[in-house]
Amino acid sequence: MSAELFTLPGDPSRYNAATPAEGASDCKAAELARQLRLPFIDLATAAADQDALDVLPEHLAQRFECIPLRREHDASGRGRPILVLAMANPLDLAAIENIEFATGHRIRAVVASNKDVSEAIERLYSPERWLRDFLRNVPDTDDVLLNETTEAADPPKVDEYPAVKLVNLILNRGVRQNASDIHVEPDLHGIQVRFRISGVLREFSTFPKWLQNPLVSRLKVLSNLDIADRRRPQDGRLKLQTATRQVDIRVSTLPTNFGEKVVLRILGAGFTLPDVHALGVDGPDLEILRQASEQPQGMILVTGPTGSGKTTTLYSILRQRKDPSVNIVTVEDPIEYQIPGINQVQVNSKAGMTFATCLRSILRQDPDIILVGEIRDTETQEIAFHAALTGHLVLSTLHTNSTVATITRLADLGVDPYVMSDSLNVVVAQRLLRRTCESCREMYRPSRSDLQRLNMEKAKFPFWRGVGCEKCGHTGYEGRFAIYEVLRMTPRLRELIVAKASEAEIRKAAVASGTRLLVDQAITKIQSGLTTVEEVLRVVQVELDCSRCPGCGCGIEAEFVVCPSCSYELKRTCHSCRQELKLEWKTCPYCNSVTSQTDKTVHAITSVKHPRTSEQEPSVEKRTRILVVDDEPVSRRLAIAAMQTLPGSPEVFSAADGLSCLRMAGELKPDLVLLDLLMPGMDGFEVCAKLRQEVETAFIPILMLTASSSDEHRLKGYLIGTDDYMAKPFSIPELHARVLRLLRRTYGA
Repeated sequence: MSAELFTLPGDPSRYNAATPAEGASDCKAAELARQLRLPFIDLATAAADQDALDVLPEHLAQRFECIPLRREHDASGRGRPILVLAMANPLDLAAIENIEFATGHRIRAVVASNKDVSEAIERLYSPERWLRDFLRNVPDTDDVLLNETTEAADPPKVDEYPAVKLVNLILNRGVRQNASDIHVEPDLHGIQVRFRISGVLREFSTFPKWLQNPLVSRLKVLSNLDIADRRRPQDGRLKLQTATRQVDIRVSTLPTNFGEKVVLRILGAGFTLPDVHALGVDGPDLEILRQASEQPQGMILVTGPTGSGKTTTLYSILRQRKDPSVNIVTVEDPIEYQIPGINQVQVNSKAGMTFATCLRSILRQDPDIILVGEIRDTETQEIAFHAALTGHLVLSTLHTNSTVATITRLADLGVDPYVMSDSLNVVVAQRLLRRTCESCREMYRPSRSDLQRLNMEKAKFPFWRGVGCEKCGHTGYEGRFAIYEVLRMTPRLRELIVAKASEAEIRKAAVASGTRLLVDQAITKIQSGLTTVEEVLRVVQVELDCSRCPGCGCGIEAEFVVCPSCSYELKRTCHSCRQELKLEWKTCPYCNSVTSQTDKTVHAITSVKHPRTSEQEPSVEKRTRILVVDDEPVSRRLAIAAMQTLPGSPEVFSAADGLSCLRMAGELKPDLVLLDLLMPGMDGFEVCAKLRQEVETAFIPILMLTASSSDEHRLKGYLIGTDDYMAKPFSIPELHARVLRLLRRTYGA
């Protein structure tokens, strides 16, 4: 590397970044980077590639006070590869020459503070040691993660591999909370873990950035994925062995600008297969579904988005039809429920076992009932519909928004209209709505824009919502229920399908034959107080051009004078001849009767074309959350005031005792806890120990702020897990410096 790049005006010693003073390290390093015209990097948020760490041994990194971040190839393709190196002192040309000689790479230096480099060396080269310190007080679980090559009788030792313990704890908590998905999402300052519970993502915890590589690598190893390939999406699977059962988990990785995101789909965790009568289908629709499932041939299609319960509905039908005299075969990807007495086939595209090839083989196995996990392509639909026409009952799923849209989708897949009309028995569209919590529900009035979308702004019945309590996890909802739109194939519908009629015509004929649309079913649940308007709008797609009754919100036709559901007057009519009248008419032109403004009130049929306008404040970037815990009101107010003057205007919360602190820490997931030591009931030591015993709060930095300045208390605090210790009375500038240091070290903020 050319020495000219580092030439500085004046005495270079005044830019010495190798030994900066405590508290001024970042400023000196940033000034050095500016003078050298080199990038300055915050190592607290920087993710180092494992292959770069493998190039430079740890003893050389410690000797020359540097951290390798990534490897780059020479632009010409002929030169030596480049190693991007974060250095506390990039003026040390001897160190650069030694590293170039030892690694065979050219060096591209960036500047970092001396303290950040020292911490990064320990954190990145020995993450297991750091992780073990954080998790030493968190109790182990009995769960064991398995992949295809792991023996259940030889579980890994979590004491030796703390990354194993962390992954076990996260997945164990997800299964216990009946999560359907676990999202591990890297961002600029850390890793966010979220659970999808009852169809909604909830924040579980935020971990420091340095945990990204150990956490993702452990998941990829268990899923038999390539840990060295971080630039391509990968898919795998693993199993979690709990005390009572095995849980199958699908793993998907996706490269993002902050690192690899991992999503884990938990299959069948915490769920039991319900009976078909317990699905929640209304009486007439349940009878239609029962009759269709008892047919010797034909097709039953269940549609809806991912996670709407389609597979559960189909398996409930299979469970009802299971009999020793019936041969039932399924082909799925993946197998979500294992039912004795049913032959289940797992799709394996790598081995050539696709839906189409499996279906061909199944047809030679003398089946009576066939379940196809999903109709994805033209080849699969051709075989499935052929089977439905040749004496087999076929059950399958399709991703569409409604029952009528299913017919259009099948036509797009190339299904012949004659084959479709002869094969289809029933099409079912379903959604899952969260149920309003009975323990904390209250009456309320939804926003005007939400009511307008459902055309319910004049509805007179009461609306209910949950305000949040311990039972529902402060969400206002507890559990979910399904709503169904059941389309039975009638002769008229078959004629329209053959004639290639439009969706509007088919929908009109379906409603005339007794089909209740999803939105109508949902509005009925709102009237019953089972769910909220906001939940319906979140889950159910509302047609923007459909006509609905202003009284009850049910679908109506343009020629209706009165709503058939609630008898709401939709048009102004003459009281004598019943002809429709315009608003400005004072005399009926048909019978010469005199009308008045008190005559039948005009309620024109309106089309719902209102775009949703949010009445909430615009979303803003997440602010830092600080929890102040102190039993003395004066000290608590002083600490709160000091925290509110920090840069970035953090959100400051307070608690007056240890129990309140533990409760609020679990709910708020603060970014830092300012903890008093001498409190009645539960002192700061006990609170700190309990925070370190839960994986959600084990990594939250804790600054103990107390009137006790004894060395014994200080030492005990550090041993229990306190990140910093400060005595009262405190200096606000010093408190700010310590808090900012903890936040920057943990999150890079």
